[in-house]
Amino acid sequence: METPSVRGTFVLNTFDFIREHHGPAAHATVLRTLPVPRPSLSEARETSWTPLEDLVAYMETAKAVLAPGDPDFYRKMGFYGGSHMRALWVGIAVSEPTRALRFCTILWRTFFDAGHLEVIESCPDGAILRIHDLPSAAAFCQRFLGSVEGLLSLSAVPVRVEDGACTSRGDPYCEIFVSREPSRQKHERAPAAISPGLSSVAL
Repeated sequence: METPSVRGTFVLNTFDFIREHHGPAAHATVLRTLPVPRPSLSEARETSWTPLEDLVAYMETAKAVLAPGDPDFYRKMGFYGGSHMRALWVGIAVSEPTRALRFCTILWRTFFDAGHLEVIESCPDGAILRIHDLPSAAAFCQRFLGSVEGLLSLSAVPVRVEDGACTSRGDPYCEIFVSREPSRQKHERAPAAISPGLSSVAL
């Protein structure tokens, strides 16, 4: 099985996050600290492809070196990348959550060369996204959750993104639950779950 790859945009947004949050020299420090050299990282361009395992190695090294005590490091990285999309057409396409959810499969094919994403259920209050056939690691799964959240934050409607099943925990696929952010007013009820068995997640 070939190693899956991600679009260079993912990689460049990762570098941007590291430099902005940890200083201009932090990126070079992470590259020097990698256990194994990863030439593809230095060669990344917006439209190029980078092995997913190389990106994950960079992310894991960055956390170990720069933020070992931050449990949300990967999700913050993803949110930054999603909310700073370099491709203008992506920003236009996700100007509101309902349109963005319909656009998910096209976005997937744009940024990943393996696996596929399906929208299991979509309604005005939210959706379940299921990712198939993309072997990954916990670091990237958390980063992807943040990416979806950051991408949808480009709209004017607050959203909430939670994980369910995950291949990094041995599940056959990954699931992401996306919902409109529930109101904080006490007299309003929280949204009902989209489907039975998911009552622990606000959908």
